Amino acid sequence: MESTLVILAGGGSRRFQLGDSGSVDKCLFPFNGEPMIMRIIRQATIFNNVVIAAGVNYEKYVKMGLRVIKDSERLRGVLAGVDSASTLGGVLVFSPCDTPNVTVDVFKALMDNGPLSVFVMPNGLVETHLFRVDSDLLRGIMDIIANHGRERLSDVFRLSSTVKFLSPLSHGLRLTYFLNVNRRSDLMGFNLSGPIVFTSDKELNWREPPLLRVLNGMSDPEEELWSEVKVYVREGIMTLAAHALKDLEHLSRGFGAMANMILNSIGVEK
Repeated sequence: MESTLVILAGGGSRRFQLGDSGSVDKCLFPFNGEPMIMRIIRQATIFNNVVIAAGVNYEKYVKMGLRVIKDSERLRGVLAGVDSASTLGGVLVFSPCDTPNVTVDVFKALMDNGPLSVFVMPNGLVETHLFRVDSDLLRGIMDIIANHGRERLSDVFRLSSTVKFLSPLSHGLRLTYFLNVNRRSDLMGFNLSGPIVFTSDKELNWREPPLLRVLNGMSDPEEELWSEVKVYVREGIMTLAAHALKDLEHLSRGFGAMANMILNSIGVEK
């Protein structure tokens, strides 16, 4: 089966900018003397294809001679790029352009764990932009996301009946491989905050994903999503626990506050 590495490079790098020094595309910013995106491409030796989901940066990457896909028109932001890539066929591995330390071993671990897998840091932070998925599965999920006006990439994992959550520790992978550069200060090194809650691979299986049941009007949102939260907390998958709580915020601000506390504890900017 064909395999494709899709590098997500469509953002505006807003948090990476420095004052009035001009706009910088962080994907092209040098890391140890090499543009971050080129470091990732160099690790893509196990794939048949490499494509760039470039969003607003489409023309820039076309001029570099790279294979580029345009955003889907039915979604926005990173979801538009993922939606477009879902039509490519075969096995897809997604990687953000700003993980300059990622290695082929990270990609191999993902490729070995279909149909849908994603890495989770020891503190429960889900690396939602670094995952593997069969394209036919992804297309169905993106249809649901688009039809219901959803806006979070984490829904890809919340709307699947089976997900493999991978621990870097279980695969002998250094945590520094997952360095994500959002700000200039992140170039100084990897920082993990919060308690250790996730140290081994876990597979979650739902007869029917709780979020899907809620979107389809099949059950009470509070009961269904609270049960989802408890599963994620029990398993140490804290990002998804927080996002499920966010879906309950319209019922009580307390759910939103709890979500924000979780995200703050794992170092996520809200």
